Amino acid sequence: MDCRVLAVLVVLAAAAGGCNSENVPGLGRVTGTVKLDGKPVPNAAISFEPVDGSAGTAVGRTDANGVYELYYSRGNKGAKVGENIVRISNFQEAGESTPGQKETIPARYNIKSDLKVVVKSGQNTHDFDLKSGGEIIQPNTEGS
Repeated sequence: MDCRVLAVLVVLAAAAGGCNSENVPGLGRVTGTVKLDGKPVPNAAISFEPVDGSAGTAVGRTDANGVYELYYSRGNKGAKVGENIVRISNFQEAGESTPGQKETIPARYNIKSDLKVVVKSGQNTHDFDLKSGGEIIQPNTEGS
């Protein structure tokens, strides 16, 4: 299974849980928007991964207006406090002639991301206005 598809499943499971970020110490609540060339990106998957390599990737999904909120785990909103690398993907269903899903966000924002943010205790707002152009790497759908 493609890691991006797995991340989407984690987001859906987290959204089904409660909303108490105080159960896990060291988290900051994170919300924001994702835009591509100034336009909202609906249904994008976003993750914050601690730069220090520690466990605890937070994930979220944008709504129709490009607005997201991160979940650390089921029932726990937020992301780990500290520097995080951000990865953003947005898949569109392919047509009959090209089965599978097609990535629409350049690789510099997902697989080869250089986006980094610092999450602090309390409420954090991180907005991303991505620019199109550049390499887009499609997911490996063989064996899925």
